[in-house]
Amino acid sequence: MDYDLGLGDPLSEMEIEKELQELSISNEPESYCFAGGGVYDHYIPKVVDFISGRSEFYTAYTPYQAEVSQGTLQYLYEFQTMICELSGMDIANASLYDGASAVAEACLLAHSVSRSNIILYSGSLHPNYIHVVRSYLTGQDMKLVEIPEIDGMTDLNCLNSYTDNIAALIIQSPNRNGLIENWMASKKKMLDPNALLIAVSDPFALSVLKSPGECGADIYVGEGQTIGNQMNYGGPLLGLMAVKEKYKRRIPGRIIGKTIDKNNRDGFVLTLQTREQHIRREKATSNICTNQGLLALRATIYLSLMGAQGMPYFAKICYQKARFAAKGVSELENYTLPYSNEFLMEFVVKTTHSANDVVDYCAAKGITIMTVQSDRSNSLLLIAVTEKRTIDEINYLIKCLKEFS
Repeated sequence: MDYDLGLGDPLSEMEIEKELQELSISNEPESYCFAGGGVYDHYIPKVVDFISGRSEFYTAYTPYQAEVSQGTLQYLYEFQTMICELSGMDIANASLYDGASAVAEACLLAHSVSRSNIILYSGSLHPNYIHVVRSYLTGQDMKLVEIPEIDGMTDLNCLNSYTDNIAALIIQSPNRNGLIENWMASKKKMLDPNALLIAVSDPFALSVLKSPGECGADIYVGEGQTIGNQMNYGGPLLGLMAVKEKYKRRIPGRIIGKTIDKNNRDGFVLTLQTREQHIRREKATSNICTNQGLLALRATIYLSLMGAQGMPYFAKICYQKARFAAKGVSELENYTLPYSNEFLMEFVVKTTHSANDVVDYCAAKGITIMTVQSDRSNSLLLIAVTEKRTIDEINYLIKCLKEFS
């Protein structure tokens, strides 16, 4: 062609979708999600929906017959491999129900290993995780003890008071306030040599943080919604668990293994299934009945697409945009950042207004933010900024907060 069509510069898939959404605003007002608290509005490439929606994946059931379930078993094997790479651990299972139940299963694992009865958990652990763990441990000969937080993070000096009978210490990073905890320092502060360190983390964050394995953690658990899964109004979710080699026979759920068949071809099998359905009940490590196979597939596709460079790239974008947002909000009258520690993509804002009223006002303006759970003062807001949020959207959030003032 000898003339310019005026198409402009090429755009990425995410940018094209954003432009089309802006064109559709005339039909329906757009809303912007700055909510976090464990479930986040990350961008998911369309190929994830396409592949995971194929009937051979979407309608497949538990792969009890390995010889006819090679496709399912292979993607679960790849899923386990990728979770091990992210977490720095040796063995991962084929998924659990969600992040909260994964934390509870980790507590049971730690108890079975150490035979100690006290589970220490940080006060900066997600409140929903604490509720689920408490439910799981009801009727067990185990005790939950909270380690208080200071400046939004775990007060590690309090660990000096606990010297024996400790099964595990649970530390989440980034924690419920969005702050980055120090797993390595936590491990060194633990005085009971038999206690296990349970590291809880968002796998998206692990693409730029030092892995739990590198920091000396014994068990990694997390919520896998951030890697290829929609928010889904809060569920279904994807539980992740990985452990050190020596705990492989204690891990709940299923482990997929790779082997060679009689014709010397690669094959995939259910290597370990330490459930009461398959072995004697008193020998079982868990009564978990299934796994989140479809969501694990979505995570596998997403991680394969992103690769070793893609996830850190987007995580750094989240980091930069969150800082831009935090700076803008902190410059407003009646809004401050109460914590001085480092955060990744989520931060707490303290306001002199009613936090609930601010949330309701922003919702009416098309912006979703949230309050900090278990905040009795009704003065703390929680704001998450993912790669999907544009500078214009962040400025609109700041404008709405300023208008409320």
